[in-house]
Amino acid sequence: MKRLLAPALALAALLACGAPQAQSRPDFPSKGVHIVNPFPPGSPVEYVGRLVAQNLEQAWGKYVVVESRSGAGGTVGANYVAKAAPDGHTLLVTTASPISFAAALYEKLPYDPVKDLAPVWGIVTPGQVVVVNSQLPVRTLAELVAYAKANPGKLSYASSGIGTVQHFGGELFQARTGTKMVHVPYRGGAPAATDLAGGHVQVMFDSLTNQLRNIEAGKVWPLAILRSRRDSKLPDVPTAAEAGVSGVEVVNWISLFAPAGTPADVLRTLRQTAKSVMAAPDNVAKLTETFGEAQVLDGEQLAQMIPTEARTYIELVEHAGIPKQ
Repeated sequence: MKRLLAPALALAALLACGAPQAQSRPDFPSKGVHIVNPFPPGSPVEYVGRLVAQNLEQAWGKYVVVESRSGAGGTVGANYVAKAAPDGHTLLVTTASPISFAAALYEKLPYDPVKDLAPVWGIVTPGQVVVVNSQLPVRTLAELVAYAKANPGKLSYASSGIGTVQHFGGELFQARTGTKMVHVPYRGGAPAATDLAGGHVQVMFDSLTNQLRNIEAGKVWPLAILRSRRDSKLPDVPTAAEAGVSGVEVVNWISLFAPAGTPADVLRTLRQTAKSVMAAPDNVAKLTETFGEAQVLDGEQLAQMIPTEARTYIELVEHAGIPKQ
């Protein structure tokens, strides 16, 4: 498993890479720009999309709107953008769900998740948190593993859909711990989090952003952070490795994409403008307030990272015996 996950560690090296400067397209955009959110409204993805849209609109003087086209773990919206005119006026804002995860999980897709979309700009957000409904008699990660092993197939874990980061987090956790839980996919993270708080499902592997309010309200209980260091918003919650479970970290990112085939000068304009406006101090502050220690990736870095990440998850699916959709 360490061999399977090793390519993802190259991310740290990519963060240090610089991008060459090149000529941009001065007459772009020639009309309004649509950014497609492939998940239901209210998600962190939509928040990032709207923040980017607001700043691009100010920079260009052309309207930039965000619209939701949700379904099938984000693949409906991703397919829409992949098939859109490659002129830079239709973009996608998404997590890895319809990209790296979809490449691994779906037998057939109407688009190639890696080849049909060109990365523009993105952020790597803090890792997931393992949370359980507060009524479940579990308060540590070790207790969750023990409870799941003693009750195989009786615990349900929620996700925002098949092939999403929550789904992969749950599958990776089960593969590493030898547990068996029932996956319950929802049409978005918000309804999944609501049902977890209400006790309709018992476990979720989710972003802290989506769960913090319910944690503070005592409706769900955090067990561990699925990354290499603790989160400043939950300093007393251990990492999974500290809690005795290693190799369950899933890199979370939210990124902007254009259709593949977008002219090189248009793609450069998109990349340069997005990188410039989102580096403004107030935008950095907003991203930090929402996501904590988010790291910025430019389009060139993402273009190097995503194919390697996709291969990693393809190997994980095969290793864990996860059925393809």
